[in-house]
Amino acid sequence: MLMTVGTNSSSSVLRMIAALNNADRARTVSMTRLATGNRINRASDDPAGVVALNALNAELAAVNAAIESNSRTEAMLNVADSTLTEVSKLISDIEGLVLKATGSTVTAQEKAAYQAQIDESLDSIDRIINQATFNGQKLFDGTNRIAAFASNNAAIKDIKVYSRNPNITGNQALTVTVNSIATRASSTMNVAMATPLSAPTVIQITGKLGTANITLNSGANSSQIIAAIVAQKQVTGVSATVQGANLNLMSTTTGSDSFVSITTISGDSDWLTNAQVTKVTGTDAKVTVNGSKADAQGTQVFYNGGGLSLSFNLANNTVGTYTLTVGGGGATFQLGTNANSRTSLGIGGVNTFELGRSDLGYLSQLRSGGAHSLTASNSNALAIAREAATQVATASARLGSFIKYQIAASNNSLEARKEAVSLAASQIGETDYTLETANLQKQEILIQTATAMLSLANAQQQNVLRLLQ
Repeated sequence: MLMTVGTNSSSSVLRMIAALNNADRARTVSMTRLATGNRINRASDDPAGVVALNALNAELAAVNAAIESNSRTEAMLNVADSTLTEVSKLISDIEGLVLKATGSTVTAQEKAAYQAQIDESLDSIDRIINQATFNGQKLFDGTNRIAAFASNNAAIKDIKVYSRNPNITGNQALTVTVNSIATRASSTMNVAMATPLSAPTVIQITGKLGTANITLNSGANSSQIIAAIVAQKQVTGVSATVQGANLNLMSTTTGSDSFVSITTISGDSDWLTNAQVTKVTGTDAKVTVNGSKADAQGTQVFYNGGGLSLSFNLANNTVGTYTLTVGGGGATFQLGTNANSRTSLGIGGVNTFELGRSDLGYLSQLRSGGAHSLTASNSNALAIAREAATQVATASARLGSFIKYQIAASNNSLEARKEAVSLAASQIGETDYTLETANLQKQEILIQTATAMLSLANAQQQNVLRLLQ
């Protein structure tokens, strides 16, 4: 055995000291990771990992911000939806009051009472709409409306833009071509209107709005028959005229959902034979927008394309070509983490002056003294109320659709992305306690071993000294 006191021995001790220092540094790193829970506590721990972790944390922050923004958007739209729900209830009440007020058995006092209730309901609708706010901002005051106008205001009215692409700057011009007009349901019966009824006659007339049984007295002439049918048009949606010597029934509105039907239940033999029509329907307008076929229901046109969703009414119901221009505006929401995920939702006015249609009338005209009040001649009160109810239901449905298919879908995607990004960041930046505990134990053993070896090295030096004694 070679025993020396010199260079070899010194270098061995230095190597042991270096090993001890390395083990101590490694132990310190493991202890820091276990104490902080972070695998990377300084850039020197993993330079490439720091870059990746910063990028993932930035992405995670953007995802969290988008989720929070969507939650706020959903809360805002839920306020709007609850407002529309209450308005819908009031319109249903108005519809019921109009129906109760229809008929010759209703006294003037009763009709006045019904009219007073309608006036109160209309006031309540306007008040609710004006007071609908979120975070101090009104929802239905026109601020969130998407602007649009037609080149011919007499031809195209009641324009409602439901959504647009906010990334498209400037106005969007649409070419509207009406190829064929909407028609009313119409049926002419070969009954001798010039001849008074030979017996009391009961007819049943059915249209888009409902059904009415009408009793005609024996000897009733054409004017009395027409007046009896027209008196029920609010209930049925069917009017009547004398065409030549025959009876012509027509729907009060256009479109394929409008229809007329008549059944003679008893009475005049001529009517029992000839006044029997099961169902005749109207037709919808045929319209293209920018060369693409648009959906139509009567004179109401619905278009989706080019990032736009809108509807409008062909007020004069004539063929022709018009220009419809959509501008800016609307409530713009950020659904994701980049600018391409923005969308603008149009929240139009739903007050009584806007609910309804130009060819029917508007809900505000059902007030006392209005063109369609209960006492007005040729009132379209029931048709207007039902149209208003449909418009509110459509607005509510579009809000619900936006919440479900835009916000909820976006949140589902963001939550999945958040989970994946969080996992990736965790794998890079967080401590693996199993691994670091094992490393700590390893370094403790190495430190203990290196210390023991240094002790042995020192003992070897002492053994050489003993030989010299």
